[in-house]
Amino acid sequence: MDGNFENRLFKFIPGGNHVLLMFFAYQVKNTYDTIIWNDGPEYLFHHILAGTAAWGGMYPGCAQYYAIFFMGISEVSTAILVLLANFDPDLGVKGLEDVLPMTRIVVAVAFVLAFIFCRTLLWPCTTYYFCKDVFAALAADSKEAKTHKKWLWTFMVTLTGLSLLQVIWLGQIIILAREEILKLMEEN
Repeated sequence: MDGNFENRLFKFIPGGNHVLLMFFAYQVKNTYDTIIWNDGPEYLFHHILAGTAAWGGMYPGCAQYYAIFFMGISEVSTAILVLLANFDPDLGVKGLEDVLPMTRIVVAVAFVLAFIFCRTLLWPCTTYYFCKDVFAALAADSKEAKTHKKWLWTFMVTLTGLSLLQVIWLGQIIILAREEILKLMEEN
């Protein structure tokens, strides 16, 4: 990447702003769902952190370049997870797992691969460049950096929390994948 952090951090990017708007609305809806369905504190924590970051990306408008990844591309695994949730025996469509067992397996594998690719390979690389740009902006002491200083630090805090959740969820995915593989081996 070039040294022009100002374009990546402070330039208005229409596509990035649209992603932020949709992502913020999704986080508001998910926060409501998390409370209603009692999903657990880690999900509430996630939705609040992600929603805060999305809001800061729109108002005052900062880091929209990075929003395309963190709130767009990385969410590919979430879209697949939503499909997979339909196969949940308690909360999904009753009997769907029995009618389409191979489809469930294919969707589950697609989710795991997407999560690993987006959240464990791409996420740390993008985080590195984002942090590098934030620290460069804070060190440059420019007018834009001064204007957005609180949000830049807020993004660092939200990114740290969200990155920690990625690690926790990867551990949960590994445990569940192991259980599913063992269950399949027992059936065959």
